[in-house]
Amino acid sequence: MLQEILREAEAYLDAQLTSAIAADERAYSFAGTVGAVSVLLIGASYSLATSAAPSSLLSLTSLFAAAALFVAAWMAVMSASSINFEFSGNQPGHWGADVERGIEMRDALAEQCDHYESMITANSTAMGKNASVFNSAVNIALATLGVGGLLFGYWLARHLFPQ
Repeated sequence: MLQEILREAEAYLDAQLTSAIAADERAYSFAGTVGAVSVLLIGASYSLATSAAPSSLLSLTSLFAAAALFVAAWMAVMSASSINFEFSGNQPGHWGADVERGIEMRDALAEQCDHYESMITANSTAMGKNASVFNSAVNIALATLGVGGLLFGYWLARHLFPQ
């Protein structure tokens, strides 16, 4: 039974690693996209402020959106930063003390099961923290789009329906 528990624990640890790598890739892709949009919005803000018919509302809206998207990009990168991560398996030298003390295989495997449980818990905690930071980055980007859209709608309504 212990062999099956170990096999499942190692499979779980491997799945956690795969999931963590995918989350990092997603975070970096998101950061690159919103970072690029942020740079474009800075250019738009400048153009709107210095054009023949400048629009301070649109220029400031673009600047606000650029800053907020930069924060979202930064947070996404932080969510993919290096963490302490536990991997399946064990270094052969770590078994030395058990061999020297003559620990029974069943007891050694039970200790390994317990060790894997703590590793899985540590990985889950670290991944949860990074997921929370990434989700906050996405929420900032979505809120930025919403607020920017509302401000643009207000500007557009003022120009389409002047009083």
